Amino acid sequence: MVDTINTAIRLMCKAHKAGRLGMADDLGMTIDQFHNHMYRKCGSRFFTLDELQTMEDLSGTACLAEYFATRHGKLLVDVSAVKEVDKVDLYDIELKASAAAGELAIAKIAAASDGVIDCHERKTLSALFHKKMRHQIHGFLGFMALYGVGVAEHSVDMFVTNARKIDASGVQIEAQDI
Repeated sequence: MVDTINTAIRLMCKAHKAGRLGMADDLGMTIDQFHNHMYRKCGSRFFTLDELQTMEDLSGTACLAEYFATRHGKLLVDVSAVKEVDKVDLYDIELKASAAAGELAIAKIAAASDGVIDCHERKTLSALFHKKMRHQIHGFLGFMALYGVGVAEHSVDMFVTNARKIDASGVQIEAQDI
């Protein structure tokens, strides 16, 4: 789960074929200029939206989109990959969903073993839950596409949101507490 803009930038740089140096070069910056923008040092401005989008394009990731989705409590699901799907593709998608569910179950058991779920465990569980849901929704959309229901036709309506955060006891948590 990409929860900060700097995390998104780091992941995009990591995915770039030439790393952070290559990303800076492709943006027409030195590595020092890149760092000054990223960390707002030496009176530098942060990256523009165009620069961030360029980084995402250069890295071939959806990290920026994932950051914005996470920021608003939304779940990012790849719907473009399900336009043309066959039964073998659907089987692969379902296997990924099952594997993600297994990872989540194992992490839940490990996190609950000491009777307390700490901040690190909460983040891990949330990331694994999002991964499971992305695969599950992707599988559902693939199933619908396989039988002629196109997402572009607005035949499938989906709303996944987290308008408010609630702790395990059912008490609403304020945004600054998270």
